[in-house]
Amino acid sequence: MVQKTRTFIKDGQTNEIYTLSNKNGCEVDVLTYGARILRIWMPDRKGRFGDCVVGCRRAEDYYGENPYFGATIGRYGNRIGDAKFTLNGTTYNLEANDNKNTLHGGITGDFSRKIWSAEIVKNCLLLSLVSPDGEGGFPGTLEVTLCIELTDNNEIILDYRAKSDKDTVCNLTNHTYFNIGDQPTVLHHELMLKAEKMTPVDNELIPHGEYMDINGTPYSFMPAKTLGKDMFSDAPMIKQCNGYDFNYCLDRIGKGLEHFGYVYDPETGRKMDCYTTLPGVQLYTACSTGGFKGKKRQPYVNHCALCLETQGFPNSPNCPQYPSTILKAGEEYREITMYKFSVVHAW
Repeated sequence: MVQKTRTFIKDGQTNEIYTLSNKNGCEVDVLTYGARILRIWMPDRKGRFGDCVVGCRRAEDYYGENPYFGATIGRYGNRIGDAKFTLNGTTYNLEANDNKNTLHGGITGDFSRKIWSAEIVKNCLLLSLVSPDGEGGFPGTLEVTLCIELTDNNEIILDYRAKSDKDTVCNLTNHTYFNIGDQPTVLHHELMLKAEKMTPVDNELIPHGEYMDINGTPYSFMPAKTLGKDMFSDAPMIKQCNGYDFNYCLDRIGKGLEHFGYVYDPETGRKMDCYTTLPGVQLYTACSTGGFKGKKRQPYVNHCALCLETQGFPNSPNCPQYPSTILKAGEEYREITMYKFSVVHAW
């Protein structure tokens, strides 16, 4: 079931909050500002419900500075080096908002700072947005929809679609910060990612077309390990980031929706299995959220959560070695990501 649960005015604009619920008592709250996931309400092994999402204390607070808590990201998730790319012989200059690079769509084209239109369609919350030609420097008028569904199997399904009237690049993702336990950090969470390679980065976190074999290194999460095991490793890129902020190249079998990993909290028994149609996932371990005042009475600390941002590879518009993120005029972009929650009674 989906219902509108709150409306408020901020900066003269009307914002809506919708709650998705299922027969198990689970809930997901979504804010139209930024198409943000505000709350994921799931049980632990003792049947006690808790919020599995880190974020702001009040919905109004998302208008302030925050690290993209829960937001839908576009036009281009992650980074584009030097804030430019060339397509069909034309170079497009973007807005630099991360040193000299473009991060998560730039400034004016930042989907996390826009109010999305919302419509309830059966058991789905359908959010939509139009980004005009040239916004943020990107070519083409881009029409985007995101269908969010909470099933009775405790699956949260994110179904992204987009069309453009000009050739462009498109890379949509979600930036929810997960903490599926009761502790202030996720260092004890167990993570598995089906990835034998990642895209190595320079000192501004930009990859340049290379692939890096990570088997047997601190970067690997195959087999599964706790996030804290190598969080403070001397591995150069981990040390540079104060944790993990890397794109993992998923070991895919085909083109459909595939299981790519899981997160497990041994204390509460909560487990989140992850599925996507996309080729990559950015693992970000909230490396710089320390001091942010959010839902908790005490300020958040570094590594208070983890993000699993399914995506095309960062900087791929400038790296033909990576899977293409080009969206041809008139063609449909469609990608699906699913997070399935369950409880493990004995591990």
